[in-house]
Amino acid sequence: MNSTHSGSWWRYLKGYHWLVFILAACGWMFDTMDQQLFTASRADAMKELLPTVGEAARYSAGSWVTTIFIIGWAIGGLIFGVLGDRWGRAKTMAVTIILYAAFTGLSGLATSEFSLALGRCLADVGITFTPYHFFAIGRFLTGLGVGGEFAVGAALVAEVMPENARAGALGMMQALSAVGNLFGAWLLGVIVPMWGWQGLYFVGTFPALIGVMVMFKMHEPEKWVKARAAALANPGDKSKQFGSVKDLFGHPTWRRNALVGIALAVAGVLGLWGAGFWSSDLIKSIIPTMTQEDKVRYEQLVSASPAEQVAIIQGMDEQQQKQFKNLRINLEIKPRIEESKALTEPLMASEVEMIKQLIPRGMDESSKTRLRSKALMLQQTGAFFGMYFFVIAASRIGRRATFLGAMIMGWIAVGLVFLTFKEAYQIWYLWPFLGFATQVPFGGYAVYLPELFPTRLRST
Repeated sequence: MNSTHSGSWWRYLKGYHWLVFILAACGWMFDTMDQQLFTASRADAMKELLPTVGEAARYSAGSWVTTIFIIGWAIGGLIFGVLGDRWGRAKTMAVTIILYAAFTGLSGLATSEFSLALGRCLADVGITFTPYHFFAIGRFLTGLGVGGEFAVGAALVAEVMPENARAGALGMMQALSAVGNLFGAWLLGVIVPMWGWQGLYFVGTFPALIGVMVMFKMHEPEKWVKARAAALANPGDKSKQFGSVKDLFGHPTWRRNALVGIALAVAGVLGLWGAGFWSSDLIKSIIPTMTQEDKVRYEQLVSASPAEQVAIIQGMDEQQQKQFKNLRINLEIKPRIEESKALTEPLMASEVEMIKQLIPRGMDESSKTRLRSKALMLQQTGAFFGMYFFVIAASRIGRRATFLGAMIMGWIAVGLVFLTFKEAYQIWYLWPFLGFATQVPFGGYAVYLPELFPTRLRST
């Protein structure tokens, strides 16, 4: 349990230890920043990439892009994990950082003339290729780098840090990934109002500089170099083979450890992180988009007679009718108005009451963007403390009890937030709790998983 001790671990670090820790932590921080840029801007991106479809279709399209990104993340973890064992930690980490940074920037070109020209060229040979497809491919390729960087970054730090500093350094590196998310959330409120969602992705290319520094300043861990030399000296000894997926699942001990790690990761990523991934969209769906003029118009609408309501609706311009129709068909009431009747029928009594409740909550688009930015910053502040909390708790009650308690707390937080969020002010207490509770297990992944495997299989 020495490696789980959370005391003053930094006292054990020397000059090169600090270089490795800082570069690896920056790699993780900007990795999560690029993820956060996508999370924060997904709804805005879908609106521009798919301007002719309804909200439900855009939501579904955003879900598919998220799925594609996560698939890329998983594949990247497998591919670059194996490369990290066979080719080297530092070199592989440099490549993955440059990869996720470059393709984050490429995603921002989805609506550019380059993307449109590519679509026209492919159309000439019978292939449909829209800005949405361009964006989805960019997110998949970004996911490759994101997944790979997580795998090799943790292995690198685990092997370079002194024994007494390992758990603390890994826990802090994981916690600092929340700072990347925090920075991404802050950029949402700063960049989008000025340059649109594409500007976020262009900013996301800057971490490539970290990859260049890793390539030229960092060398391979001594443990990896020695294990690699031993493997090369005994090429017929399969017990020393590097990056072997067959050996990982063929050896009883490594297979059990791998299955335990996979189960923990799936529970955390799909059950907790995946839910938190939609927290920005939750705000966008619950808080209605309304300018002050819209509020005045809706106040008149709910106060009017049925005949006057139809006249007011018919008197709206095309954009106002589109916005009102979207609001009406998505009201949380039963039965809902049929979409074909949303602009021709007067309001039902239940609709009147619901719209009266929504008017005070309404915000214009800029205000909603700033609200989402604040919420995500609060969420990631909670996440920072949650991830490092694992190291502290595990040193006192053990890893198993900490993982169990963390999972239960995370599921409670997800249910609480998604079932009770109704008003903008609730972000001040719900979002920090969501971040803290859902991210505690992730502090454990960085500390616990590298210890389950030998050097030759660690990043695989």
